[in-house]
Amino acid sequence: MDLNFKTGLRLGVSLLMAAAGMGMGLALARPVSPPPGLQADGLPALQRVVTAGVEAPVLRFLGWHPQQREMLVLASAGGSLQLHRLAEPGARPQPLTGGRERVDSAQWEPRRGEYLVFSRDRGGDEAFRLYRLQPPEANSARLTEPQPLTPAGARVSAFQFLPQGEGLVYVLDQLDGSRNPAPSDASETDAEDTSAAPSPRTRSARSQLFWMDPARPESARLLGDTVGGRYTDLRISAAGTVVALHTRQGRSQTLLFDLDPATPPGGRALGAPGGAEAGQDEEEVLLQRQAMGGDFRRLVQLRLNSGQRRAVNLPEPAGDLEALAAPPTGSAMPLALVHNEAGVSVLRLARPGSEPPLQQVAAELPAGVIQGPQWHPRLPLLAFNHSSASSPGRILSWSPEDAGVQAWSGREAEPEAGVWLPEYAPLRWQSFDGLEISGLHIAPPAHFKGPRPVFISIHGGPSAQARPTHLSGSLRYLVETLGMHLILPNVRGSEGFGQRFLKLDNGRRREDAVRDISALLDLIASRPEMDARRVIVSGGSYGGYMSLAVATHESARIAGSICRVGIANFVSFLENTESYRRDNRRAEYGDERDPEMRAFLQGISPLSRAAAVRKPLFIVHGRNDPRVPYGEALQMVAAVRAAGTPVWFLTAEDEGHSFSRAENRDFLFSATVAFVQQALAAVPPDAEPVAADADVSSVLPQRSKAGAK
Repeated sequence: MDLNFKTGLRLGVSLLMAAAGMGMGLALARPVSPPPGLQADGLPALQRVVTAGVEAPVLRFLGWHPQQREMLVLASAGGSLQLHRLAEPGARPQPLTGGRERVDSAQWEPRRGEYLVFSRDRGGDEAFRLYRLQPPEANSARLTEPQPLTPAGARVSAFQFLPQGEGLVYVLDQLDGSRNPAPSDASETDAEDTSAAPSPRTRSARSQLFWMDPARPESARLLGDTVGGRYTDLRISAAGTVVALHTRQGRSQTLLFDLDPATPPGGRALGAPGGAEAGQDEEEVLLQRQAMGGDFRRLVQLRLNSGQRRAVNLPEPAGDLEALAAPPTGSAMPLALVHNEAGVSVLRLARPGSEPPLQQVAAELPAGVIQGPQWHPRLPLLAFNHSSASSPGRILSWSPEDAGVQAWSGREAEPEAGVWLPEYAPLRWQSFDGLEISGLHIAPPAHFKGPRPVFISIHGGPSAQARPTHLSGSLRYLVETLGMHLILPNVRGSEGFGQRFLKLDNGRRREDAVRDISALLDLIASRPEMDARRVIVSGGSYGGYMSLAVATHESARIAGSICRVGIANFVSFLENTESYRRDNRRAEYGDERDPEMRAFLQGISPLSRAAAVRKPLFIVHGRNDPRVPYGEALQMVAAVRAAGTPVWFLTAEDEGHSFSRAENRDFLFSATVAFVQQALAAVPPDAEPVAADADVSSVLPQRSKAGAK
């Protein structure tokens, strides 16, 4: 282990304990051990980091009851997300489910709400099963036992009731299953032996579409079956027409599916003979989001009889249409549209042909993100989730009968004397090719003087986006208590900037996004309030790959890196990610079956350059991850350790692509804070900032000087 890091390790623990004793937003520190499901390999003894104050529980809106003015919501119970009934604004949520396994989604039976159907996986494996639940009486503390509807070992990726409760339709994806090596292999794998990589999975993707009466699980009937392809974007029209997108070998087609038991399984193309037009006077229409004739997604009509798509005649705001809520059939309520404008959600009501055709509502909300808008089936009520810098999440409703929005849960933090609230500021810089890259910046509280260290947190996706939402506990602690600058970059390939920007990192342009972070490091070096010697780079999923790539290319210019569930080797990742995802990921990264592309992907993989990682590395991975298999972490840990660089390795037996259990998140929080403190403390006080390395420049050419804007 590097001597500076050893010294920093001891110093970091001392600083952490001192911070607790000085009352820097902490309760008194005490030792913490990994929960039973976690294995901490290479981590020192840690002190628990407990922030002062307890935030109110965060509820997430799932849907309205079909008859009553009440909501179905998700809330934490026993350390995992469970279903609850929210009877009225501000009411105490009534638990409907329990146990250690989280609930993912749920829907009421749409006629009378006599029962509901929900999905749940095990240990974060995303093998979601459907369950039927007869909820207990209102205010009852007794939980009823759910009835499983679908088989274990497969994944329900989507489900939806028919309009009048005439059964439900669901997509079932077959899974490959786990082939991850034992965790002990991380220390024994020969980093130079390519045979140590996980064996590729050869099973073809298989996706099936079923109808079922949830009261009779044995009634399940096959509507469609595709081997080597996948059904996505399941939708059901107001008249009960079943529509799904079928994708196979990179080609997609929208299909209609017949519910008649006498019809053989299989979909038919829009506009094909015997389609939705038979016996109908008016053409059925579905609304969708699509980029047509421009760079941003807009509202589009899909005509089911003819298959024609037509953009709805509405003014086009400067941003992506990210969500929509259609009113119930026969309702006088307007369409609800949510646009992503420079990362901020804007809610508008749309009445095509009226004046004005678009009307903004809920404008009084602080800048943030709106998700899951949904009209009540019978009442003039629109509900949605809203999060912002000052709130981890609130459920709000809007009605034309009320003035403004009504909060059903949560609250916005009000400015108080002595209480720090994060403030987002835009940050822009020029990358190697002159392209402007942007991100969000949060400066530490004003009492921190002089150049302060920097924490770069890179989003996943790749097509996600850093947006002005509530900071996680660990990020807030790093800024508020450790006095770090937080930068959330939106490198090329990020969502929210149009289709052209979204595709700028595809295939052989993958490392252009890494160059965007190199240009950000140039910018940090030019900012007097930022300490370019002490920069930590972190990310999850695709952001985990980015943090590893930066660690290999820019090791001299960072103090350490954190990789959560990240890609280490694009080839083994593509060969071992679950088959239902594989073709989609090949379209993004490249097809590893092509010899030239395979060689390219191997060459840019962080695993191929593991010896270049010379600063401390923290790798976090769930063993049940179906997206980025656990073997990615094992390979990288072994290779970096073989090169002599210290690695902290935290794995979870009961987690997948994220840490969802409260006890695991708490330990990860304490470990993250300790790693950051120790990596920063290991930087010699007289160290000089390192300019762009000549060797790095030979790999990432044409790096230009960054300009702050």
